[in-house]
Amino acid sequence: MAAPAEYPAEHPAEHDVTHDVIVVGAGPAGSTVAREIAAHGLKVLLLDRARFPRDKPCGGAVSLRCADLLPFDLSPVVEEVITGVRIRLRGGAEVTHDPDGVLTYMTQRSRLDHFLAERAQEAGVEFRDGQTVRSVARAPAGSYDVATNGEVHRARAVVGADGANGVVAVSLGFERPRGSLVALEANLPCPDGVPERLRGHVALQFGEMPGGYGWLFPKGDHINVGVGGWTPVVGNGLRASLEQLCRSYDIDPGALVSMRGHHLPTRRPGAPLTAGGAALVGDAAGLVDPLSGEGIYHAVASAIALAPAVADYVSGATGSLAGYQRTVERELLPDLVTSRALTDVFHAFPSPFVALLQHSRRSWRATSRILRGELSYDAFVHQFGPLSYALRPLAGLGRRISTCRYGAR
Repeated sequence: MAAPAEYPAEHPAEHDVTHDVIVVGAGPAGSTVAREIAAHGLKVLLLDRARFPRDKPCGGAVSLRCADLLPFDLSPVVEEVITGVRIRLRGGAEVTHDPDGVLTYMTQRSRLDHFLAERAQEAGVEFRDGQTVRSVARAPAGSYDVATNGEVHRARAVVGADGANGVVAVSLGFERPRGSLVALEANLPCPDGVPERLRGHVALQFGEMPGGYGWLFPKGDHINVGVGGWTPVVGNGLRASLEQLCRSYDIDPGALVSMRGHHLPTRRPGAPLTAGGAALVGDAAGLVDPLSGEGIYHAVASAIALAPAVADYVSGATGSLAGYQRTVERELLPDLVTSRALTDVFHAFPSPFVALLQHSRRSWRATSRILRGELSYDAFVHQFGPLSYALRPLAGLGRRISTCRYGAR
């Protein structure tokens, strides 16, 4: 798909403009960017098609570096503090790591997203849930018309935070992120609390899902159980993989509830994220970590990066949001590119890498630092010297080997 047309450096006239900025989608990216923009004194409308609180398919892990980006405490919605990891390869022996300190936080998207939307409203954002956005169009004098349920709102700038197939990107001609990863998850109710072995721990199983892994994430009253991997290789085998994961942990697959699948969008390097006064953040921009499948950190980080660019654009200080694109390419994209290369190599030869994670203290210390956000993928790779030069030519190797090994399902 061609890049969206770049519009002239003009700013919308005052007449008929109802808001400075309209944000479509009230997930972590949307609520965060709306709140951050409102902090610049702008009038912001935040729209979401669902009634809040609402749930979303997501493992619900919030990294420490993500929590550190927010100017408020997330503890009201944290259901489990993770300090350890149980790792195994396929159905083999399980090794438990209990490092010092917190690795990540577990929450539910229904609670997290509602909490973030409330913080946005406290900052002055007008939030309307239950509003399905039908279309977004470039209006006269550089403004944008956002059509919802019987209404048309006009703003100087518009932000797409509505996911990989969001209406903002589709309406304005942005390139869609690639749906190269797919996941299937469900919940195991635990009315008496999660089992002791998972309290404060997540369980990760590698080697069964090409390009991904299986997981058990404890929450307040249930365990989130899921599998994910490369879409072309995993295909329709996700349900069988989820059932196999359950049996390997002595879980009855029939006890699972709220099963749902979803695609994890990944961005093509160089794909435009802005055009005139329109921009994409979070999943809509394809900013998902290919190795972990985690997207909340990049949703929040991209939102924070966009806000000052929007404020400058609306004020007339700049004629576009190109500064946001440069920030993403400088500060977020390099780590995602390295993550993709690491994913390919890891899943081409999972056994030795899992063995290192299980039995090498140095490897685990580096991994725990990555999980905490203390060490980037890029910095990790460069610690190993020549490996940094070998990764890029190996990109795609894991998919090719996995396709030969498993076939397209």
